[in-house]
Amino acid sequence: MQKLEYSSQGREGYVVYKDEISTLKFYYEFGGGNCVAIISVPKADKWESQTKRSVSERETILKFVAEQATKDQVKDGYYELKESFIEIMKGN
Repeated sequence: MQKLEYSSQGREGYVVYKDEISTLKFYYEFGGGNCVAIISVPKADKWESQTKRSVSERETILKFVAEQATKDQVKDGYYELKESFIEIMKGN
């Protein structure tokens, strides 16, 4: 079962992804304007070495993190998934 927790340290902190296999911590910081937060994630070529998870799991994990963080943090928001970060955005 996938789960997301947050560890806040002022304007930054960690998004903590947990499932039955492992726990992954992704650094985040608050954004500006329509961007609520930016979550840093390992690029595909660094994914396995930094997370100890298969690169084939990367998209599923990051999609869950992006969708759950958006649902938890922003009413009517959306996300943009980039190569090395996820932007959590306010809706218009």
